[in-house]
Amino acid sequence: MTTLTLPAPVKPRFRTIVRAEWTKFRSVRSFRWCLAVFALLAVGTSVIVAVAGALSPHGPETVTMGETVSMVQLGMGFAELVILVLGVLMATSEYRTGTIRVSLMSVPRWGRLLLAKALVLTAVVAVASQVVVWASFAIQYATGETLGGLEPEMLRALFGFAPYLAVLALFGMAVGAIVRHAAVGVLAGIGLAYLLPAFVSLAPIVGETAVRFLPFPSGSAIVNMTAELPWLRFGLCCAWAAAVFALAIHLTHRRDA
Repeated sequence: MTTLTLPAPVKPRFRTIVRAEWTKFRSVRSFRWCLAVFALLAVGTSVIVAVAGALSPHGPETVTMGETVSMVQLGMGFAELVILVLGVLMATSEYRTGTIRVSLMSVPRWGRLLLAKALVLTAVVAVASQVVVWASFAIQYATGETLGGLEPEMLRALFGFAPYLAVLALFGMAVGAIVRHAAVGVLAGIGLAYLLPAFVSLAPIVGETAVRFLPFPSGSAIVNMTAELPWLRFGLCCAWAAAVFALAIHLTHRRDA
């Protein structure tokens, strides 16, 4: 009697998983729309401010370099919520379409799959944020009279949007992986990143101090020109995001084991 021996399943290399996630990212329309809306909000704010200055009866005003950077920050502040939504969708889209079954058959270890998704997401967000930041800055700089040059804290604020928004996207993806529902994930992400600090700050005596230890008041210090200890506070934000991401890996492994 002949015994049939089945070959052991071949584990895909991590770079193969990353390449597959990059292909998925490019093929999902909602991801492209998120990036387009992000760019439109950020660059559009700079265009509106520039047009308003050009149409002023007194002509474009003379502003300092700090004010120019502040206008870029204003647009990015409006647009950063879209990056949080993108992160949530990165984790939940496969549950909505049912393709998560195929992904789990190809990569049974959820940790590697989530890491690959995170790598693709953060790389795309970091690059996109810098393109948008410097496009917004170029519009502001070219349409007005700007005094002074870029100081170190201004450069830190402009370049800091890449790591800051990448961590925000990672946080959104982790929340999405935990709840597995896009709408719930977006609401939970907004609540944790934006509403929770607002409520904590209202607490008497300790509110102002406690809010400094929450993830995204801490993370935004890197894009704030006047923040104290910006890199230390950003490191705290990264620790929060890593903890939530580790929780997402743990929960998904238990539920899909």
